[in-house]
Amino acid sequence: MVKENFMKKEIKFHLGLNLLIAVFITIASYVHIPYGNLKAFSIYFIHFLLLQFSVFGFVYVLSSFKKIFKIVFPILFIILVSISFWVYTQDITIDLGMIQAIVESNIDIAIDVFSLQFLMYLIVSLICLFYYMKKFSKLNSSSIKSPLFLVAILAISTFFLVEKYKYGAFKRKLPYNAYFGIIKYFKKPNLKLKEVKEPVKSKEKNIQIVFVLGESLRADHLSLNGYHRNTNPLLSKKQQIISFSKVYTPLTYTAISVPQILTNNSIYDKNNKAGVSLFSVLQKAGFSTEWIGNQSIEKSYKDIVYTNKSVTIIDKFHSVLSFKKEKDLSLLDNFSIDNTSTKNKISTIHMIGSHWYYNSRFDSRFERFKPITSSKYIGSSTNEELMNSYDNTVLYLDFFLNELIEKLKTSSKKTILIYLSDHGEILGEDGKWFHAQKHQASTNPAMLVWYSDNFRDNYPLKINQLKLKQQDSISTDFLFHSILDISGIENFKYKKEQSIFK
Repeated sequence: MVKENFMKKEIKFHLGLNLLIAVFITIASYVHIPYGNLKAFSIYFIHFLLLQFSVFGFVYVLSSFKKIFKIVFPILFIILVSISFWVYTQDITIDLGMIQAIVESNIDIAIDVFSLQFLMYLIVSLICLFYYMKKFSKLNSSSIKSPLFLVAILAISTFFLVEKYKYGAFKRKLPYNAYFGIIKYFKKPNLKLKEVKEPVKSKEKNIQIVFVLGESLRADHLSLNGYHRNTNPLLSKKQQIISFSKVYTPLTYTAISVPQILTNNSIYDKNNKAGVSLFSVLQKAGFSTEWIGNQSIEKSYKDIVYTNKSVTIIDKFHSVLSFKKEKDLSLLDNFSIDNTSTKNKISTIHMIGSHWYYNSRFDSRFERFKPITSSKYIGSSTNEELMNSYDNTVLYLDFFLNELIEKLKTSSKKTILIYLSDHGEILGEDGKWFHAQKHQASTNPAMLVWYSDNFRDNYPLKINQLKLKQQDSISTDFLFHSILDISGIENFKYKKEQSIFK
């Protein structure tokens, strides 16, 4: 009877404790998801239950060590509650960038985030925490001997089973994303960069290169390449646009494609091969280099980005997973033309582009193709809705690049713009969607070039070569070698034969 009473108390306690964790922490990751319909809501509700079940497992095992639990759990709870407030109110993404900001922020900046609402939220959670910790002290039997311990092991197994089935399903939600963000922050990067020791020079003067690094845009959805919808109404009117429809990469997600694009590594090299940063070479040659991004910088290419002299990341605390992510047009507010300097310059603009959730990438002005999706859950949308939403992101890109080109026309430099998406996107082929999986649709990224009158007049042969190569099959290896080619780089070995200007 005593054992039975204890079991009831224990079950009651852990049900209450998990409800506390759910309300103050876990649910924060679900409130901003667009569900659309009952089916989608049901799927995410099951997802939440499985996630919370796995949390129960870890918490229960920790509670088996009572002295440790009394110290560790309150600390973890307060930290996670503090984070969850901003996830609730601002849809902020907890990842490497957020953890870095928390750890490295100045005291005065940290103080600025406090508000009356935040303090009230914290106080209420602390009162609830105090109540449950007091109840925990009254549980006087070792919980490791309880039948619930076996249930806890099953719950922990759920985490690994779900993650094996779909990577990131739990890791990208509270409380797990905070843990894995911290792990990423303190883990040393694997990327190896070679130092540029050669006395590199550039024989060119007054040249401006703008490299726009796109996201998840496939070549065959540009009307410039013959797509049946007019997704490029503005760019199609430009006289000096050349679109390349046959670019190839087998690297179909950002973390591996971007490091290859920005170094002299080939798509056929191993991921851990040391390479040379494009920006290191150009800086050594006297170029001014800047990076303006709308994506959280991933560990795999962080060191490459910071070989730029200037790095600006807009909307640092909302990643591609956020539904309040800043639109790409805000990138142009951080890009300017300087006609007072004759110094060579390269500006890299990293877009959020056409990354899922597509509706978050454009505003109502670009909702031309209808109906669009109303839910993040793929299964609740039709193929037509998904395709419409995706094509609206292409319309938005068209406007973005047109605005950028109009800005570049005011430059007195010999100016060229190269747009390249990091990879393509699977849009329902063989029942698959998105990228980061093997399929031909995700291996053909969009790529185009625009050049100014000044550039055309100074490099007529290079323009002719561009036009001749327009229908060639090329790999994303071209980017590194092409930029060094038009930069007139000397005393550094690169593959001129892979340049689109040769």
